[in-house]
Formats: sequence, C-alpha cells, structure tokens
Amino acid sequence: MPTKHIDETTWRKVEKETVKAVIHLQAAVKDTEVLKWLILRGLEEMTPEDMERFHKKRE
Repeated sequence: MPTKHIDETTWRKVEKETVKAVIHLQAAVKDTEVLKWLILRGLEEMTPEDMERFHKKRE
C-alpha cells in the first residue's frame, strides 16, 4: 500500500471521524479504513469549485 504524508491537523480530523464511526456502528473500525471512506466519498463529490477553494486555502 502506498504511503503519503498527512499533516497532523488533518490526521486528527480522521481520528475524530473514526471515533464517530466506532460509536455509530458499534464495531471496531480502523482509522485507515475511515480514511479510505473519506477519500472515496470526497472523490464522488469533488467539484472544480471545491478544488479552487482548497487550492486558495493553501496559499
């Protein structure tokens, strides 16, 4: 599996989503699985406007 760096702030958000998933599903869920879900969901929903917004935040 490829590895990429994820900044600390973003990773904390993934961890919070993992806790929400565990509570909601009442099942063990790995943080990497939640990260995959978030990426796939984002890929489904990403628009050109979203890309522009994220790009501008980075500047």
